[in-house]
Amino acid sequence: MQQKLMQTAALVCLPLLLASMPAAAKVGAEEAAKLGVSLTHLGANPSANDDGSIPAFNGSMLGLPEGLSYEGAKTPYPDPYADDPILLTITAANRQQHAQFLSPGLEAMFATYPDTFEVQVYPTHRDGRYSDQFREKVKHNALNAELSNGEDGIRGFTGAVAFPVPTTGAEVIWNSRTSGPNYTLAGTYSDIAVFSNGSRSERRSTIMSEYPYANPDNTVGAGEAELGIWAAYVMTEVHLPKRDKGTITSIFEPYDYVTHAREAWRYIPGSRRVRRAPTVGYDTPDGPGGFITVDDTLGFNGAMDRFTWTLVGKQELYVPFHTYKFDESELDYDTLLTPYHANPDYLRYEKRRMWVVEANLREGSRHIYAKRRFYIDEDSWNIVMTENYDGRGELWKVVLINNIYEYNVQGYVNRAMMFHELRAGGYITIRLVNDSKPLDYTVEPQGPAYYSPTNVRKLGRR
Repeated sequence: MQQKLMQTAALVCLPLLLASMPAAAKVGAEEAAKLGVSLTHLGANPSANDDGSIPAFNGSMLGLPEGLSYEGAKTPYPDPYADDPILLTITAANRQQHAQFLSPGLEAMFATYPDTFEVQVYPTHRDGRYSDQFREKVKHNALNAELSNGEDGIRGFTGAVAFPVPTTGAEVIWNSRTSGPNYTLAGTYSDIAVFSNGSRSERRSTIMSEYPYANPDNTVGAGEAELGIWAAYVMTEVHLPKRDKGTITSIFEPYDYVTHAREAWRYIPGSRRVRRAPTVGYDTPDGPGGFITVDDTLGFNGAMDRFTWTLVGKQELYVPFHTYKFDESELDYDTLLTPYHANPDYLRYEKRRMWVVEANLREGSRHIYAKRRFYIDEDSWNIVMTENYDGRGELWKVVLINNIYEYNVQGYVNRAMMFHELRAGGYITIRLVNDSKPLDYTVEPQGPAYYSPTNVRKLGRR
């Protein structure tokens, strides 16, 4: 399968020799001029594929599509593609007929759960468009953004996609971390682990976060003086389970992990003290069940120094996308969170072009994953699937990440994320909102002081 992927990637888009090019690579004016012409404004191939199963990009959807009824932030999203038919259903019995468009992770899910796992494929849509300001920032980044301190930082970046014409694996991963259109995020969600016997364990939390680079008031060309040194502020408070109730964690996420390491503080109700939390990163276990690491969330987050990053190329694959119905408020968890994996009837797959990046553990570095493979959607730059391998080179964990077009902020956002531990037969789904309200991507920012250890202490003792 790996050989097939390498061959296909080379034919579809990008020679493998690009992976050996220098790390920091601004593109010239001639390359940048392709954005919005022979490339989309975000750097994707605008054309349909040969058989039309991936359509041409049309960008007709800017905000709420005409004809849909929507009450706004914190209310359920109408599905713009609710009437689409299922084009095909892939099962363990017929998967070989579709193997060309299946990642090793999906192949492993079929092999591990042949009686229950399936992939329902729907028509592909490439309608979602970003604001004109977002597009202008992307063009500025093409001419100015660079990697710094190896691959652990970016500079010359002004918000939006950092490297729309990438030449390295690290640049593609940085794109997945800078493409978010939302300045803020807040709400209540659940992380639920499902064990092989069908029993569940839940952590329920609230989140408040801000992403200064996505502030719509930033000017095109804004640098550190305007953006600051922190790419994100994130605060979570646990409400369930009861033993962890009131635990608050606050994180400051930098643009450069060498010059400004991630800072984290944690309030523990039992001690009524705020302590620095140096272990919030890398492969520190997180969530009920122990199925994920801290740097698993969103596909990948945190410092990049423990891995080498190789750009494999592009491939057409079936991936989860436009999964609005997964978040339906009337959908109970007994129905959605079936044993071994989520109920396939509530997942939507489309054939899309994926950037493929492989990360291998550096010699002398420590991590529970020896190899990781990432699949990044060309239109949104969101990671939609990952595969994590152990030290023996065996596929260990398969990750599926839902994405939707968020009408309020005019761009794609990550939604529920499913992490499957193939050996244990269990999985965890994080950021579930079926029993609460949709996350709010329009909440007013609180400012850096809100996330400070001083305020964490106040919030913890309220």
